[in-house]
Amino acid sequence: MWRRLAACWLGLVILGGLVGCEDVPTSTLPGPYVPPPVKGDDGRRLLWEPGPMEAQCFESSFSPDGTKVVVSYRFGIFARAADLAILDLTTGKINVIVEGNCARRPTWSPTGEWVAYQSDGEAAPYIWLCRPDGSDNHRLEFKWARTPRWGPEGDKVYFAYIYEPGKEYGVYYDLNEEKLGILYRDPLLKVGPPLPSPGGEKVAFYLFDNLQNYKDVNLALINADGSGLEVIWPAGRPRWWAGALAWSPDGRYILMGYGYPGSGLGELGTYEPKTGIFRPLTKCPPRLEYEKIRYASWGPNGDILFGNHLGRLYLIEAPE
Repeated sequence: MWRRLAACWLGLVILGGLVGCEDVPTSTLPGPYVPPPVKGDDGRRLLWEPGPMEAQCFESSFSPDGTKVVVSYRFGIFARAADLAILDLTTGKINVIVEGNCARRPTWSPTGEWVAYQSDGEAAPYIWLCRPDGSDNHRLEFKWARTPRWGPEGDKVYFAYIYEPGKEYGVYYDLNEEKLGILYRDPLLKVGPPLPSPGGEKVAFYLFDNLQNYKDVNLALINADGSGLEVIWPAGRPRWWAGALAWSPDGRYILMGYGYPGSGLGELGTYEPKTGIFRPLTKCPPRLEYEKIRYASWGPNGDILFGNHLGRLYLIEAPE
């Protein structure tokens, strides 16, 4: 455990040596966290840089008050084991809460009581829940469940679930009633992880024909009761996209990852369902050949967290 803690701290304190990404500024965290005044071309600030022992951060989620971040990290890009830690943005300190459970895709509940995450440690993905201090760590009994998201009240966990062979549904689990509910299923397509809006009126998700084929992915919206399916992306646009990642705090925008077939490129943009307007958000840093961004978190004050394929964690201040 101490080796991992030391590696994580080094990854936070020794912020330097950005291979192919020199124009993105770095900072050290010897004491209280102070955002560096200089920013990259797209406004990003580096929060987590893999240190000499390669503690690479890949996925993250803001706490409800925006002062902390739960991160999933691992030691080396090919490492199977992954841990969870809480990064305090005020002090720069970290606290490891889950070790060795192949923990991925963490998400903090709106009430702050729970952290949900996906574990791939049992030959199939399961959803796990734990307290922010790592206690009460337990598994939900649904095999082949992935990418948990929280409902706005914090009483339901939404996720993609292979409900029957070859059929991936959008479902939710009610923590109070301890009951699974089916939100949406399609006889021909697989359903990506449901993403409820802050007000709970709408749910975003993606539809695709094969788990390995992301060239024909559509962003869809439904009402909270599963009715009123509306496919809103790509709608003739030349881009293909990789997933709905988060709603803005006011529910006006959807943060989404997108890219171009064959390029290996992944970027972030915002989509406004009411107007159909799409706005690119990230710009690949200079001298970085490509960047893969798959998961991100939109904080309560409008700031956005995201990680890239190099294991770095960035923050972009609230877009205008």
